[in-house]
Amino acid sequence: MAKRSTTGGPRSRRITEADLQRRREYLSRAERERMWQRRALITIGVIVGVSVLILAIALVYENLIRPREAVSIVEDQEITTADFEKRVRFVRWETGQQIRELYALTGDINTVSQYASQLTNPLSIGSQVLDEMEEEILIEKEAAARGITIDEAAVDKRVDEYIARGAGLTLPGAPTATPTTVPTVTPTPLVSPTPTVEPSPTAVPATATPAEGEAAAEADATEEPADTDATPDAEPTVTASPTATATLPPADIQATLDRAAEQYYDAAQNGADVDRETIRQVFYYDALRTALMDAMSADAPTEELQVRVRHILIAFDPDNTGQGLPPTDEQRAAAEEKANAVMAALQNGEPFADLARAESDDTGSAQNGGELNWQSPDGFVPAFADTVKTAELGEIVGPVETEYGYHIIQVLGREVRPLTDAQINQRRSQTFSDWLAERKAAANIERSDNWLDRIPDEPTLNQLLGDILVVQ
Repeated sequence: MAKRSTTGGPRSRRITEADLQRRREYLSRAERERMWQRRALITIGVIVGVSVLILAIALVYENLIRPREAVSIVEDQEITTADFEKRVRFVRWETGQQIRELYALTGDINTVSQYASQLTNPLSIGSQVLDEMEEEILIEKEAAARGITIDEAAVDKRVDEYIARGAGLTLPGAPTATPTTVPTVTPTPLVSPTPTVEPSPTAVPATATPAEGEAAAEADATEEPADTDATPDAEPTVTASPTATATLPPADIQATLDRAAEQYYDAAQNGADVDRETIRQVFYYDALRTALMDAMSADAPTEELQVRVRHILIAFDPDNTGQGLPPTDEQRAAAEEKANAVMAALQNGEPFADLARAESDDTGSAQNGGELNWQSPDGFVPAFADTVKTAELGEIVGPVETEYGYHIIQVLGREVRPLTDAQINQRRSQTFSDWLAERKAAANIERSDNWLDRIPDEPTLNQLLGDILVVQ
């Protein structure tokens, strides 16, 4: 017989899930509010935590990862986003300063507005800057291979030269020019970030003259006085009047340059948020480029064979003489017939100059009686060049066919002549440009897919020139 309980109380019962459900149903209102408050606090805490984590990740990316990401890789050498953005900001600021100088010289708000518009197109400036930074890597590699180095003293000198030109001063130890001319300000579609501008070939409008771009530039440099009116340039060039060199002791000049350089660094820092290192890097690469250019042209000749010729051009298409497009059969036949008629007239004693003025489709030389002045035959198109190298002096040769039409040619002189400084500089620049173009074409250069997104648009046009221009 089972033993009966003697406690006198109810027997304990196991709590079931149904009991718990009933208890939850009978919670007090206060208990329910506390429960929801706890849940809300937990939810808010989770949201805040996730938000802080996202913000922290964004800050780490923006300040640590993104600046180190490459916008371009040139033969395994990276151009980082940070370096690219700093250079673009500096170029934008320097562009604004040059436009200010233009305004100070001319006071022409329309011209200033025209050239200030480039600051509204970040892609244009950004593309040029990245091109130059990629080239700088290739230049530095070639300089290293040749043992060319640029030290801090050379960078300081480059800075001093730039500051001295702007202040109209002569560097201590440099030849004194009397008077010293304030640098010419020539508006260009895009102002170069390089403060010191190396001589470069001037673009020549296409003409029917058989000389190519280089020969045309040489002709300008060696042109003899002619009885013709000069044609004004299509694009205005503003040149400051010469100012006398300040007569100061060398120590005072250097102190002035040092102060001006510090002001320049500070202005760039305040105006574009770029540090001294970024600015000096621009001067460094400019000095390196010049040193490499000098090395490449060290053995360049200072004289060359030149010819003085005159010609009469009978163009395939007189309305488009500079294009050199393939002629139709009818155009070739008509041009050849006319060229033969001109040749016959010359053989019958007609003056060459008179026929050139009347019949030549090369209007640039026709007004000079067909004369092209002294220049290298290598600057002409091949068929024309071959003829002027071998023709007897004074002999009238032709018709000679080129892509422009038929030429009747007379060589007036042929001799080895010394090159002018302008010609030497032109060849120096051309040699370097040809090497750089070839080197860049052969280089392994990979730009990131998002490099366009890394182009800054600050400092803005309003920040740079808002006190001069009414910025919409």
